[in-house]
Amino acid sequence: MRVAIMQPTWLPWMGYFDLIDQVDLFVFLDTVQFTKRSWHCRNRIKTSQGSKWISLPVSARFSKDSNLNTAIVHPEHRMRKFLKTLRQEYSSARAFEVEFPVLAEHLSGISDGASLAEMNINFIHFAMERLKITTKTVRAQSLPNFDGRVMRLIEICRFLGADTYVSVPGSADYIGLDGMKCFEEAGINLVFQRYDHPIYQQCGSGFLSFMSIVDILLNAGEQAGAILRSGHREPIPALEFFGVSRSESSGQENNYGAA
Repeated sequence: MRVAIMQPTWLPWMGYFDLIDQVDLFVFLDTVQFTKRSWHCRNRIKTSQGSKWISLPVSARFSKDSNLNTAIVHPEHRMRKFLKTLRQEYSSARAFEVEFPVLAEHLSGISDGASLAEMNINFIHFAMERLKITTKTVRAQSLPNFDGRVMRLIEICRFLGADTYVSVPGSADYIGLDGMKCFEEAGINLVFQRYDHPIYQQCGSGFLSFMSIVDILLNAGEQAGAILRSGHREPIPALEFFGVSRSESSGQENNYGAA
C-alpha cells in the first residue's frame, strides 16, 4: 500500500493533488505547528498583473501544543474580497460559468471560527471531488501521537500497514541519507514524487505555473482532472533521487536540493 503524508495547506497547487491521486491512502498531517505567512494560510492565483497572494486571517495561541487544529480562521470579510477578485480575474475563463458558482458556494460556507486544519481539509476534499480523485484520506490527529520528524513518518506508515512512502522532493533536505536508511530498516520503500507541470489554456495572456488549484478548475472545468494527470510521472526511488549506489548509501551528504 502506497501512503503519502502532507500538511493540509490552503488552496494547494496541482502537484499536491497529483500526490493524493497516486497513493492508496493520504494522511493530512494536521498536528504540526501553524506557521504565519506560509502555505498553511495563503496561496497564489493568476491575475492580469501576474501572480497574486491570497491569504486568510488566522488567530493562534503560540505554544508547544498549538497546531493547525487550534489555529482559527476569520474568513468572512476576506472571503468576500477573494471571491470578488476571482470574478474580476477569471470571468473570461472557459469554465467560469460552471465552476465559479460551485466554488463560491463552498468558500462562502466557511464559518467564522473554524479551525484552519478543518477548513483546508474540507476544501481539499471539495477539489478532489471536482478532479474525480477518490483516494481515501485520514487525519493525523486520529492516529497515535508519534515523535520525531522522520520517525513520525515511518511510524505512521507502520501503523497504517504501508509498504511504500511517497515523499515530495522538498522533504529530501530533512530526510537525507540517514532518513532513507531508517525507511530501509523499517522495511518501507521510500520514493520521491516526480511531476511535470502541464501547460494548459489560462485566461489572460501568458502562462503562470504553480498557481492554486482554483486556476485550473476555473480554466479547464471537467477537463481539469485529465490535465492534472497528464503531468504524472512514476516516482523516483530514493537511491536514484539522492544519486548514490546502494553500497554508497551511508555516510554521504544529500546532494539533491529541495524542489
